[in-house]
Amino acid sequence: MAQKAHKNANIKDVAALAGVSIATVSRFLNGNLGRMSAATATKVQDAITKLNYVPNSVARQMITRSSKMVAVIVANIDDYFSTELFKGISSILESQGYIGVLFDANSDIEREKTLLQTIGSHMFDGLILQSFSNPQTVRENLHQQMPIVSVDREMDACPWPQVISDNYDAAREATAYFERQGFTHVVALTSEVDLSRTRRERIRGIQAASSDVDVLEVSEASYNHSDVYQQLTRLIQKSREKTVVFALKERWLLEFFPNLIIQGLIDNQDVTATGFADTEFIRRMEPKLTLLTQNPFLMGASSAEIMLRELAGETVPPEKTVIPVKLQ
Repeated sequence: MAQKAHKNANIKDVAALAGVSIATVSRFLNGNLGRMSAATATKVQDAITKLNYVPNSVARQMITRSSKMVAVIVANIDDYFSTELFKGISSILESQGYIGVLFDANSDIEREKTLLQTIGSHMFDGLILQSFSNPQTVRENLHQQMPIVSVDREMDACPWPQVISDNYDAAREATAYFERQGFTHVVALTSEVDLSRTRRERIRGIQAASSDVDVLEVSEASYNHSDVYQQLTRLIQKSREKTVVFALKERWLLEFFPNLIIQGLIDNQDVTATGFADTEFIRRMEPKLTLLTQNPFLMGASSAEIMLRELAGETVPPEKTVIPVKLQ
């Protein structure tokens, strides 16, 4: 007859039933089986099963100094980019027994600081962040040492690895392409430029290739952008030049592009649209568009691979890994 389960069994009970030391059980629980015979491992597993022993994760964290959890701060989960970024991170972390814990900054730098403080007061093994802050602000609010990887946010004098896109070159080359097609007037649709180095680099790239650029900012704090749409239509209609509406994130393409089509403002002859796209949604709406295709899943996976190298004890230099953006 099977032994009755003991709900309050502890590691000492497991060791006694298996006839091994507590240290051996601890090594088994932590996956350190290199010097453990198959017979011993089987005895420990049988004892765990018979006693219905559930390891105390908090106690294990205190002993191993590892939670097997990595904090992930994304800029805004309203954006498909951020959700795909997290999926890429999770897929790699989970393959090695780690869990990514998602935190949403909601495009708010003060909220990001609060999240950093929260993460710093708990036991996370590392941090992957799509940050609005500079390295000094991150350190001041995190209040503890841990491996950090920055993703989708280029930082100056960054002390940790970065996974980024070639934002400046991609925006410049796309603008130059449309200039060659005769679209000499650009309306750049962007979230608040000053909040993100990524946006500043994209604007800088557009302005490097065109002398006729209107920058129209869209607030992420509001979901009512009727005033922005009115400004956008005025900018399109006032220009005598062929115009390209350049969205610096897919969210603005998805929000404004359908109404521009319905009103007949986009005809791909005098007025067209482009932008950084993370999905096929816009292409399905208008197959003729030329867009900048990003791969946020790959960016997330690449940042997680770097994090795993650091968690394994490797010293990873604070270098940039650049994921290309394709104009197609």
